[in-house]
Amino acid sequence: MDVLEGVSLANSALRTDPPSTEANNQDVFIWALYLLGGADKDVDVEDIYLKSFELAPARLGWRTRPDLPDYKKTAKALQSIEATTHVGLVHRTSAYLRRLTVEGVAWVQRYEPLLAATYGQAPVPAAATNQHERLRRRLKASAVYAGWKAGDDLDLFDLADAFECSAGSPEAVWSGRLEEARRAAQVLADEELAGFVNATSGFLTDRRGG
Repeated sequence: MDVLEGVSLANSALRTDPPSTEANNQDVFIWALYLLGGADKDVDVEDIYLKSFELAPARLGWRTRPDLPDYKKTAKALQSIEATTHVGLVHRTSAYLRRLTVEGVAWVQRYEPLLAATYGQAPVPAAATNQHERLRRRLKASAVYAGWKAGDDLDLFDLADAFECSAGSPEAVWSGRLEEARRAAQVLADEELAGFVNATSGFLTDRRGG
């Protein structure tokens, strides 16, 4: 199977509905990931589970020991988020790491007042933009970026150099690199960089055959 199979940023089932006005395990998981800095970095699922329990202990504690987090409840919430309820909002970097997609960050920020009111904590400050600026400079200094601006075809190996991975990297690595670049474009309001990321995504999708 092509190592790029599955690399696609589009999803017709992308979550757009607002969060519930009442507490629920899925919304609190997304909010917890955001509070832990998941807009700009990978976060271990166990840290998200603990933060979710901190925000909603009555929902995520044991029945007989409400002071203890119930792993099964939080794990089940994550499963439903990725499969049905909040599709497209969370990026799976690995079995144990998650971060919000660009769409996920936008969803949280759009409904931030409701989430903060429901779960009682203000968001952590956004990460400093210097990390995004460094990524933008690196990508824009690459030969493949210059070629793309000039109208040249993209090349897989040149893209791998620009995104600091290899042509044979697993799809999770490519997807993570694209999410980082898309987030940088969003934070820096750089439409040209966003266009390059979208072009790269389309190129990778075409390589895997749709």
